[in-house]
This record gives sequence, structure tokens and C-alpha cells, in this order.
Amino acid sequence: MNPSIVPHLVKKDFLILRKTIIGFCLVSLTAIVITSLLFERIPNWAFVNLAFMLLIAPAAACGIVLLMRSIVMEKVKSTQSFIMSLPVTVKEFTLAKVLVNLPIFTAFWVATSSVTFYFAFGLGIFPYGAIPFVSMILLGVFVAYICILSTSLLFQSHGITILSILIFELGTSAYLWVVVYLDPIANYIYGQTSVWNSTAIGIITTQVLIAIFMLLMTMYVQNKKRDFI
Repeated sequence: MNPSIVPHLVKKDFLILRKTIIGFCLVSLTAIVITSLLFERIPNWAFVNLAFMLLIAPAAACGIVLLMRSIVMEKVKSTQSFIMSLPVTVKEFTLAKVLVNLPIFTAFWVATSSVTFYFAFGLGIFPYGAIPFVSMILLGVFVAYICILSTSLLFQSHGITILSILIFELGTSAYLWVVVYLDPIANYIYGQTSVWNSTAIGIITTQVLIAIFMLLMTMYVQNKKRDFI
């Protein structure tokens, strides 16, 4: 692998996507301002639902738009054919795409999660007993993105990527609904103390391991490919 080509590929994508990134940064800041203005002006149940959508939607949309533009659309527009005609291996191409998309989404996700925790617990909307479950929700969003990113890299298909978005988003919502009704989670979610029992730790650990596995599996499979133009 030629390590010098990867930074050039990353820089190329970042320059192409920089306006989109700035645009989503402005959208996220606007969403935070709107959320702040809504606090204590509408019922808590309505605020929770609106705030979650306002805070999560820009980060999720940014991640999806960037991977679609930098990975899927490159294949559709045949830009990838030109890139792969250069002295670039599939492994280098894949690594560059991960280094472009993952850090940007992670930055949005960390910022969104921090603001979410501030509103949820800093302002007392939720009791501290909900911290483990809210952590699972936010981590679930991150894991779903990793799975979608991996799918887009492995298949580079517009249709399959869209299908993966639907599957992983619905799948995340489904398993979180199951989790919230588990006794070791449900029994403490309204308490005033954050309880990290074996079930909560096990779920969080599983989410982290799935994210790591998906990234490693993607790099392994891509490294086995010799040509995917």
C-alpha cells in the first residue's frame, strides 16, 4: 500500500464536500438554537420528541449525504473508474473513504450527543436513571451509520445503500423498543440514580463490538478485492 496516496484521496473528497459539511454545520447550529427556544415553552412530551428529531436529523442526514456523494455517486458517475485507473489499490480507496466519512460523522455525533445529554439531564428533563438507555439510543444511531457506511463501501450500489438505510434505521428502532421493556432496564429508567447493571453494560458493549466488527470486516473484504470498477 502506498501511504502517500491516501491523504491525497482524503483531501480530494474533503474539498469536494466542504460546502456540504459547512451547510450541515449551520443546520445543526440552527437546530440547537430552535431546541433552546422551545425549552419550557411547550409540554415536555412534545419537547422531547421535537428536540430528538431536531438534534439527530442533521447529523444523520449529513452522514448519509456524504457517503452517498463520496462513495455511491462516484460509482454512478464513473468518477471511481478514473480514480482506480491511477496507482490506487482497493484497500487504499476504502481506507480513504472511511477516513473522510467516519471522522466527519463522528464529530457531528459527538456534538449532537453532548447537546442531547445537556438538555436531557443537565436541564432535568429525564431522571438520571435514563442515562444508560439514552446512551444506548445515541450509540445505536452511531452503529446504524457504521453499518450503512460498510454496506455502501462493500456494494457501492444506490439501491442497496438506500435499502440498508431503511433496514438499519428500522432495525435500530425495533431492538431499542425491545431493550426498553427488559426488566433490568425498565426497572431503573425512571429512577434518580444511573444503574449500570450487567444488562446495560452488555448491550453497550455489544453495540461497540458490532461497530468495530463492521469496520474490520469491511476492510478485510475490500482488501481481498483486486478490482471493483
